[in-house]
Amino acid sequence: MFCCFTGHRPESLKIAFDDSNPRFNALKCVISDIIDQAISDGYTDFYCGMARGIDMLCATLVLDKAKDNPSLHLHAVLPCPNQCDGWIEKDIKKYEEILSQCTTKTVMSPFYSRECMLARNRFMVDNSGRTIAVWNGFYRGGTAYTVRYAKKQMKEIFLIRPSDLSVTEI
Repeated sequence: MFCCFTGHRPESLKIAFDDSNPRFNALKCVISDIIDQAISDGYTDFYCGMARGIDMLCATLVLDKAKDNPSLHLHAVLPCPNQCDGWIEKDIKKYEEILSQCTTKTVMSPFYSRECMLARNRFMVDNSGRTIAVWNGFYRGGTAYTVRYAKKQMKEIFLIRPSDLSVTEI
Protein backbone atom coordinates (compact mmCIF):
# COMPACT_ATOMS: atom_id res chain seq x y z
CA MET A 1 0.00 0.00 0.00
CA PHE A 2 1.17 3.50 -0.86
CA CYS A 3 1.26 6.63 1.30
CA CYS A 4 2.40 10.09 0.18
CA PHE A 5 3.76 13.23 1.80
CA THR A 6 3.05 16.90 1.31
CA GLY A 7 4.29 19.88 3.25
CA HIS A 8 5.95 23.24 3.22
CA ARG A 9 9.44 24.48 2.51
CA PRO A 10 11.42 25.54 5.63
CA GLU A 11 10.89 29.26 5.03
CA SER A 12 7.10 28.81 4.94
CA LEU A 13 7.15 26.97 8.25
CA LYS A 14 9.50 29.48 9.86
CA ILE A 15 11.38 26.58 11.44
CA ALA A 16 15.12 26.14 11.07
CA PHE A 17 15.60 22.60 9.74
CA ASP A 18 18.50 21.91 12.06
CA ASP A 19 18.93 19.10 14.57
CA SER A 20 20.01 21.65 17.19
CA ASN A 21 16.56 23.29 16.99
CA PRO A 22 14.16 21.80 19.58
CA ARG A 23 11.07 22.82 17.56
CA PHE A 24 12.43 21.02 14.49
CA ASN A 25 13.18 17.91 16.54
CA ALA A 26 9.66 17.93 17.97
CA LEU A 27 8.19 18.18 14.45
CA LYS A 28 10.45 15.38 13.28
CA CYS A 29 9.27 13.14 16.16
CA VAL A 30 5.59 13.77 15.34
CA ILE A 31 6.16 12.96 11.65
CA SER A 32 8.14 9.85 12.57
CA ASP A 33 5.29 8.65 14.80
CA ILE A 34 2.75 9.21 11.98
CA ILE A 35 4.96 7.25 9.58
CA ASP A 36 5.21 4.46 12.16
CA GLN A 37 1.42 4.42 12.39
CA ALA A 38 1.17 4.15 8.59
CA ILE A 39 3.62 1.24 8.65
CA SER A 40 1.61 -0.52 11.36
CA ASP A 41 -1.50 0.06 9.22
CA GLY A 42 0.17 -1.84 6.36
CA TYR A 43 1.76 0.94 4.30
CA THR A 44 5.11 -0.13 2.92
CA ASP A 45 5.59 2.22 -0.04
CA PHE A 46 5.95 5.98 0.31
CA TYR A 47 5.79 8.63 -2.43
CA CYS A 48 7.87 11.75 -1.98
CA GLY A 49 7.79 14.83 -4.23
CA MET A 50 11.43 15.60 -3.30
CA ALA A 51 10.88 19.29 -2.54
CA ARG A 52 13.04 21.03 0.04
CA GLY A 53 11.66 20.94 3.56
CA ILE A 54 8.97 18.49 4.64
CA ASP A 55 9.28 16.25 1.56
CA MET A 56 12.96 15.58 2.09
CA LEU A 57 12.53 15.30 5.86
CA CYS A 58 9.86 12.62 5.39
CA ALA A 59 12.02 10.85 2.81
CA THR A 60 14.93 10.76 5.24
CA LEU A 61 12.73 9.33 7.99
CA VAL A 62 11.43 6.57 5.68
CA LEU A 63 14.95 5.71 4.55
CA ASP A 64 16.11 5.52 8.17
CA LYS A 65 13.23 3.17 9.01
CA ALA A 66 13.96 1.06 5.92
CA LYS A 67 17.41 0.22 7.32
CA ASP A 68 15.66 -1.97 9.91
CA ASN A 69 12.67 -2.87 7.74
CA PRO A 70 13.62 -3.90 4.18
CA SER A 71 9.95 -4.14 3.18
CA LEU A 72 9.77 -0.31 3.15
CA HIS A 73 10.32 1.54 -0.13
CA LEU A 74 10.66 5.21 -1.01
CA HIS A 75 9.50 6.35 -4.45
CA ALA A 76 10.49 9.74 -5.85
CA VAL A 77 7.94 11.65 -7.91
CA LEU A 78 9.71 14.54 -9.58
CA PRO A 79 7.88 17.42 -11.23
CA CYS A 80 10.75 17.79 -13.74
CA PRO A 81 14.36 16.64 -14.11
CA ASN A 82 15.81 20.00 -13.07
CA GLN A 83 13.77 20.40 -9.87
CA CYS A 84 16.78 21.40 -7.80
CA ASP A 85 18.12 24.09 -10.17
CA GLY A 86 18.86 27.17 -8.11
CA TRP A 87 19.09 25.34 -4.81
CA ILE A 88 22.09 25.75 -2.52
CA GLU A 89 24.77 23.06 -2.67
CA LYS A 90 23.82 21.53 0.71
CA ASP A 91 20.21 20.97 -0.44
CA ILE A 92 21.31 19.58 -3.81
CA LYS A 93 23.62 17.11 -2.09
CA LYS A 94 20.80 15.94 0.21
CA TYR A 95 18.42 15.67 -2.79
CA GLU A 96 20.90 13.53 -4.73
CA GLU A 97 21.63 11.35 -1.68
CA ILE A 98 17.90 10.66 -1.16
CA LEU A 99 17.22 10.16 -4.87
CA SER A 100 20.00 7.56 -5.12
CA GLN A 101 18.20 5.43 -2.50
CA CYS A 102 14.71 5.57 -4.03
CA THR A 103 13.19 2.37 -5.36
CA THR A 104 11.62 4.19 -8.32
CA LYS A 105 11.77 7.64 -9.87
CA THR A 106 8.85 9.07 -11.83
CA VAL A 107 9.28 12.36 -13.73
CA MET A 108 6.08 14.23 -14.58
CA SER A 109 7.37 16.66 -17.23
CA PRO A 110 10.57 17.17 -19.24
CA PHE A 111 10.65 20.85 -18.16
CA TYR A 112 9.48 23.03 -15.27
CA SER A 113 6.02 24.58 -15.19
CA ARG A 114 3.48 25.28 -12.47
CA GLU A 115 1.40 22.46 -13.95
CA CYS A 116 4.17 19.87 -13.49
CA MET A 117 4.20 20.61 -9.75
CA LEU A 118 0.43 20.08 -9.53
CA ALA A 119 0.66 16.97 -11.71
CA ARG A 120 3.24 15.55 -9.30
CA ASN A 121 0.94 16.18 -6.34
CA ARG A 122 -2.11 14.67 -8.07
CA PHE A 123 -0.11 11.60 -9.12
CA MET A 124 1.01 10.95 -5.54
CA VAL A 125 -2.50 11.37 -4.10
CA ASP A 126 -4.17 9.36 -6.88
CA ASN A 127 -1.81 6.44 -6.31
CA SER A 128 -1.88 6.51 -2.49
CA GLY A 129 -4.38 5.47 0.12
CA ARG A 130 -3.11 7.94 2.68
CA THR A 131 -1.60 11.42 2.64
CA ILE A 132 0.58 12.70 5.46
CA ALA A 133 0.48 16.50 5.36
CA VAL A 134 2.35 19.15 7.32
CA TRP A 135 0.19 22.18 6.59
CA ASN A 136 0.10 25.63 8.15
CA GLY A 137 -3.57 26.07 7.23
CA PHE A 138 -3.09 28.81 4.65
CA TYR A 139 -5.43 28.42 1.69
CA ARG A 140 -2.88 29.10 -1.07
CA GLY A 141 0.08 27.03 -2.20
CA GLY A 142 0.98 23.52 -3.24
CA THR A 143 0.41 21.94 0.16
CA ALA A 144 -3.06 23.48 0.46
CA TYR A 145 -3.87 22.32 -3.08
CA THR A 146 -2.72 18.78 -2.30
CA VAL A 147 -4.72 18.57 0.94
CA ARG A 148 -7.86 19.82 -0.84
CA TYR A 149 -7.26 17.39 -3.71
CA ALA A 150 -6.79 14.45 -1.30
CA LYS A 151 -10.07 15.40 0.45
CA LYS A 152 -11.86 15.58 -2.91
CA GLN A 153 -10.49 12.12 -3.79
CA MET A 154 -11.72 10.86 -0.40
CA LYS A 155 -8.25 9.76 0.70
CA GLU A 156 -7.18 9.33 4.31
CA ILE A 157 -5.30 12.41 5.49
CA PHE A 158 -3.16 12.75 8.58
CA LEU A 159 -2.76 16.49 9.02
CA ILE A 160 0.03 17.84 11.21
CA ARG A 161 -0.26 21.52 12.21
CA PRO A 162 3.27 22.92 12.56
CA SER A 163 2.11 25.66 14.95
CA ASP A 164 1.20 23.30 17.78
CA LEU A 165 2.16 19.86 16.34
CA SER A 166 -1.41 18.63 16.68
CA VAL A 167 -2.46 15.74 14.44
CA THR A 168 -5.92 15.44 12.91
CA GLU A 169 -7.23 12.51 10.88
CA ILE A 170 -9.46 13.73 8.08
